[in-house]
Amino acid sequence: MAKKKTRVNISVDKELLDKAKTKLTLFGGKLSTLFNAFLADFVETMGKDAVKGYNILEKKMNEIEQRVKKFEDKFKK
Repeated sequence: MAKKKTRVNISVDKELLDKAKTKLTLFGGKLSTLFNAFLADFVETMGKDAVKGYNILEKKMNEIEQRVKKFEDKFKK
């Protein structure tokens, strides 16, 4: 099954784009392949980091809530 493609119009730094194109021509790469690789890496990396960061934050929030509850229970007596 072929992957669907979509056209995207973006604005990038011209000097940086020219340098990237120069490097890509050294090994016959395409600009679209570079962008797809970057996007795939971004999606995979951000997904993992976001979930990991959320899990850590959730754990810390639960710990804080438990400590506050113990503190409140102490002073209710």
